[in-house]
Amino acid sequence: MVRLSLSFASGVNAAAGVGLASLWYKFRHDEGMPIVVLFVALSLFVQGVFTMGQLAGLWKQWGIPSFQLFVIGESAAALVGGVAILQGVIYNLHPINGDYEFGPLLAATLMATQAAIGLVYAARSGEFPLRRNA
Repeated sequence: MVRLSLSFASGVNAAAGVGLASLWYKFRHDEGMPIVVLFVALSLFVQGVFTMGQLAGLWKQWGIPSFQLFVIGESAAALVGGVAILQGVIYNLHPINGDYEFGPLLAATLMATQAAIGLVYAARSGEFPLRRNA
């Protein structure tokens, strides 16, 4: 069930990254569309695609030490996503000019959700180097 949830979250993240990047491209000349939007889009896309490759065993076939990269990436995404969610909630409590920012909050929630599911998947897999009988 965790693997299915992780696959779904990865697909959603990759699709959200493509959608956000296309929105950035369409409105890139507007003042309200900073370059950080493109970086968030790329990070969502890379997180989703890398996780799908990990689940399919693609990186292992190529000889890439993917499990360690997977755990490090998901840990970083959980940290960044959690901080971004906190920042989004704090900002939306007292928005400037009544401008609520739900887009960044949604992107952070997608990123943190997939990261949390990915870390649960990593902990449950046999590849995680934990000593069971310490």
